[in-house]
Amino acid sequence: MLLLNDDVALVTGGTRGIGRAIARTLALEGARVAITGQDERRARAVAAQLMAEVGREVIGLGLDLRYEGQIEDAVRSCRTLFGTITILVNNAGIYLNTPVLEMTRAAWEDVFAVNVTGTFLMTREVGRLMVAQKRGKIINISSCSARKPDPGQVAYNASKSAVVGLTRVTALELGPLGVTCNAVLPGATDTEMVRNSFLTSPEVERAWVERTALKRLGQPQDVARVVLFLASRLADHVTGESIVVSAGELMTQ
Repeated sequence: MLLLNDDVALVTGGTRGIGRAIARTLALEGARVAITGQDERRARAVAAQLMAEVGREVIGLGLDLRYEGQIEDAVRSCRTLFGTITILVNNAGIYLNTPVLEMTRAAWEDVFAVNVTGTFLMTREVGRLMVAQKRGKIINISSCSARKPDPGQVAYNASKSAVVGLTRVTALELGPLGVTCNAVLPGATDTEMVRNSFLTSPEVERAWVERTALKRLGQPQDVARVVLFLASRLADHVTGESIVVSAGELMTQ
């Protein structure tokens, strides 16, 4: 029996890495899925690939989370095509490695515009729909960086901590109205962004893996499975939580 029959999922940043794995996993479990990406052509191409792989309807939408109007348009398009949204995965985010004394205000605000304000605006827009239908699951992708300081990552760490705070307040406010909200905190995961940012050599990767309890680098599917749980009826009694998916990374820091 599929876990997500009759569900419609909107996954931001769904064209690669963790977002693509989440979209594929939700679709395999029965959901119709909309993915977003800044490059609309790429979003449509990835959606077509996913649809061919899973045999379930997947659509691609262009979306830059810096622009409130584009968020409204994406939600409207998803509703027009699918009728509703029952699962929202706020996955899109940007990473910046700049020390605090070198951080410009413009760079700081850009990280927050996507990672925090974009997540808030999408949550507000879709949350209104979910409250009206008295049903919905919101899953925010934060990071282990919300729990531990990383030199050079002041904007990223702060933004991902803010996502956890947003998650908890959303859970409190929307819980009585039939909507849950949880966060997932991935550790180092084998994605393009991670390899381009800090796992930049085999030596660095080996050192990082040695600091984990499971002695392996996370895979996007590891995160996607936790998101699937939170999106399903199995997690109906779970809200306001932050679930770490890090191979025990935080225990050894």
